[in-house]
Amino acid sequence: MSRGGPAPVTPSGGTSVPPDASSRDRTLLWLVGIRIVAISTLFLGSLIIQATTRTILPLGSFYVLVLVTYGLSLLYLLIHARNISPTIQSIVQLLGDLGIVSGFVYVTGGVYSPFSFLYLAVIVGAAVLLRGGGLIFAGLSAVAYGVLVDLMVYGVIPLPPNLAGERVVLPSSRVLYQLLIHVVGFALVALLVSYLTESLRKARRSLEEERERARQLAALTNHVVRSVTAGILATDMEGRVLHLNPAGAAILHIEDPDALAGKPVADVMPLEGLRWGLLLARARRGQRVRAEGRLGDTEVRLGLTVGRLSDETGTHVGFVVNFQDLTEVERELERQRLQERMSAVGELAARVAHEIKNPLASISGSAQVLARHEHSDPTADRLLGIVVDESRRLSRILDGFLAYTRPRDTTRTTCDLVAIIDAAVELLLQSEIASTGCSIQLELPETLHVLGDEDQLRQMAWNLTLNALQAMPEGGDLVISGTVENGEAVIRWTDTGCGMDEEIRKRAFDPFVTTRAGGTGLGLAIVYTVVDEHGGSVDIESAPERGTTVTVRLPLSGDNG
Repeated sequence: MSRGGPAPVTPSGGTSVPPDASSRDRTLLWLVGIRIVAISTLFLGSLIIQATTRTILPLGSFYVLVLVTYGLSLLYLLIHARNISPTIQSIVQLLGDLGIVSGFVYVTGGVYSPFSFLYLAVIVGAAVLLRGGGLIFAGLSAVAYGVLVDLMVYGVIPLPPNLAGERVVLPSSRVLYQLLIHVVGFALVALLVSYLTESLRKARRSLEEERERARQLAALTNHVVRSVTAGILATDMEGRVLHLNPAGAAILHIEDPDALAGKPVADVMPLEGLRWGLLLARARRGQRVRAEGRLGDTEVRLGLTVGRLSDETGTHVGFVVNFQDLTEVERELERQRLQERMSAVGELAARVAHEIKNPLASISGSAQVLARHEHSDPTADRLLGIVVDESRRLSRILDGFLAYTRPRDTTRTTCDLVAIIDAAVELLLQSEIASTGCSIQLELPETLHVLGDEDQLRQMAWNLTLNALQAMPEGGDLVISGTVENGEAVIRWTDTGCGMDEEIRKRAFDPFVTTRAGGTGLGLAIVYTVVDEHGGSVDIESAPERGTTVTVRLPLSGDNG
């Protein structure tokens, strides 16, 4: 149950009690406790005085006030337990205090009581608990004191005896003077305390707003740091890690970033060929340091900048390292260079191929005519046979290369990659290459639908499967697996063949690059072109004598369930 109306919604989506209401709750409980302690101290003091003196003091009325105070305190606690509005609780307690103070002033001498200053405590409490309450209760205190004095002066209530048991009657001029002094004093105190409490409220509100803005800024900064894809690492002046964002932990393959606190940055991010002490020294001088390096013994290459970390006053308190994994960037640059190289080579070679095609046909035809004539020289027959065979071979190379460079008229439809791969594998299993002891294992889902040209995709599947089998002349295992990752169909051809070195792997998609005797080197070039035209990507992982894995990624169509 909320107090004083609906509770405001916090930024995190929950609800909270307003700061003023919560503060008043605590203040009210403190007032109840202080009231009980004060009245108990007075009560015990009176008992001690009564027990240590022979004089019988007139304390009967005081004891009644003590009991009333205890009763009211219990009532205040019951009201608080029922979750009554703090404003109502404040008014009830202040009115009760006003009555108790008036009673205490009366029993201690009335108009000549030295305890009339206790009205000021009520006024101060009202100014603290209620906005404008100081002036209101200053007026109520003046009225209560004035009524009390008038009732005593005019004999409506009897004059109380002083602590010595004597009844003293003051002259009217002294009574008016006392009333004037008290009313003016109450008003001045109310104005002063109201001004101070209002200033305190404004300062507290401004402080709370600043704290809230600081919390929101800290939360926003935290969200930004957690959301960026680049790594961000903060260190102290000695280069010990203070913070590492999730993206940085993922790049560095660190499961628990919090466990890095206090560790040297050189241990967290060991970069081959770079000295962190030198980098931090240059950054300490105000330079913005840029560097690249390989991460330890891994293949991950990082690019980073090191700058100064400053607090809100601009004081240099540490360093901030922004870094990112350049491995994928380098691969993308490699793809772009390959596309540019293949485009230039393809355009030039296409023109050359067209020019060679016609004379080659004439040479091949003439050689075939001469080969049909009878010759007594067997060497001439053998040489003519070589000319015919090599002409046909060269013609097939030109046909394949023209097919690779020629613009295609594609018709995009929904194609099932699984069915296309199954058909290619079935045809190859019936060919001569299947007799070399190669086995093919398919680990594919039921369907993988992509939007593309079925003839081109069939050529891609055929070339990749054929290349994998040809890479295992002594036999081996080929696994063709398929999954769906991030909205893409991912197909992997993994063989146990001879593999290729790094230099050949980087140039594998270039035309005429091959490691097989008699190969044209156009198979992977055609695969790359087909995949690129379908908006996908193709990568090769290979090592000599460790086999090869070719990964093809193609966007899925909307027919995959």
